[in-house]
Amino acid sequence: MSTGVDFSKLPPVQLGSSLAAEWWIAWGHLRSKKSELFLNLVTLFSILGVTAGVALLNCVVAVMTGFEIDLRDKILGANSHIVIFRQNGPMADYREALERVDAVEGVVAAAPFVYTEMMIRSPWASSGVVVKGVDLERTGRVTQVLTDLTHGYLEERSAKLESPEARAVAFARMARPLPGLDITGDPDPEAPVLPGILLGKDLGEQLGVKVGDTVQLINPLGGPPGPMGMPTPSVRNFRVGGVFSSGMYEYDTKWAYVTNGEAQALLAGGDVVTAIEVRAADIDDVENIGNAIEGSLGPMFFTKHWKELNEKLLRALTLEKWVMSLLLNMITVNAGLLIVTTLFMLVLTKGREIAILKAMGATDRAILRIFVMEGSVIGVVGTGAGTALGLLGCWILDRYEYPLETDVYLMSTLPVVVQPCAVVTIAVTALSISFVSTLYPAWRAATLDPVEALRYE
Repeated sequence: MSTGVDFSKLPPVQLGSSLAAEWWIAWGHLRSKKSELFLNLVTLFSILGVTAGVALLNCVVAVMTGFEIDLRDKILGANSHIVIFRQNGPMADYREALERVDAVEGVVAAAPFVYTEMMIRSPWASSGVVVKGVDLERTGRVTQVLTDLTHGYLEERSAKLESPEARAVAFARMARPLPGLDITGDPDPEAPVLPGILLGKDLGEQLGVKVGDTVQLINPLGGPPGPMGMPTPSVRNFRVGGVFSSGMYEYDTKWAYVTNGEAQALLAGGDVVTAIEVRAADIDDVENIGNAIEGSLGPMFFTKHWKELNEKLLRALTLEKWVMSLLLNMITVNAGLLIVTTLFMLVLTKGREIAILKAMGATDRAILRIFVMEGSVIGVVGTGAGTALGLLGCWILDRYEYPLETDVYLMSTLPVVVQPCAVVTIAVTALSISFVSTLYPAWRAATLDPVEALRYE
């Protein structure tokens, strides 16, 4: 029977994407409904799980990176990038070696130094100390000893050093014997002039001395043989010519600087140095620069760069950062399991709706995309909120400088360094975990038989 309607005159149906409809359905599943309060709570906990994992991971990675960079900078501040040693021990021909090292490409500066361990004593206390002899003209260009100086001699009196020029003057003043100071800080004409020594801030506090006071360096084996043929200690008096603060507890409590000449006199070994320290133009290219130095000096010399000298410490820091990242990623994995639970509950509660959609012509891929969208929304919202919360936490930690025990952590405040690549990596990892978590529940929904789903409705 004819209906009198000519369907051939109707405009053709344009085929297009169903993503808008799928998104509308997915968003409808995630919206709050009073009848599905428990399901909404599970969804909320899934989002909070991703948020907590991403936020904590950003904060911890930023702190661990800050520890690594801060420790590296402080180590490189007190030490050089490359150290040159001679195969058979101390260097007597270090002046010729310096000329060759200065000519090597990539070398910014080089300086000879003497390194030894002794005892230091004041009228109030004593301690073991690392004594380093420095070249007053060269060492300031190799290490940050000038930058770290806080107090020293200016115009024959103790002063706080607040400018690079003042630090340079106080450091160069070590070349001349230093006068004693009275309680007002003025020169004491009755006190003998003595060679200068620079002490770490905490070491000076342990000894109870300040700029202008006298200390004694004791070399246990530096004196002439005793009655039994054993070496006797040698003692030399020094005037505290300055105080430095590197920010690293190990250096500030155990290190002292004197001139190379005074260190050589303490050791009574003649005009020799322990090694030559080098500052490189690129701290990441120290291997190649070290090889070039060895090629210039010959087989009697070898080099050690800062990565080798601190290999165990840097490896431990890297391993600790990765382990902490792995452990905290478990929070995000647990959030992924919550996403799986949420989607399975959606599949169970929306079985009738899925069956109707399939009966209306929805494909398996369309159903799959609907549930992948739902899980992805949870992941995107949780990752975005977690990233924002983590960066806020990093800003707060950096802004208010959480204090640390310097004798335990080697630094006074909690260092925080946010690296954009680390933030992106954490976000991509969280999104990947969230996406993978959606695949199996979405596949189960896509393969649901509509007849079986409607049979028990």
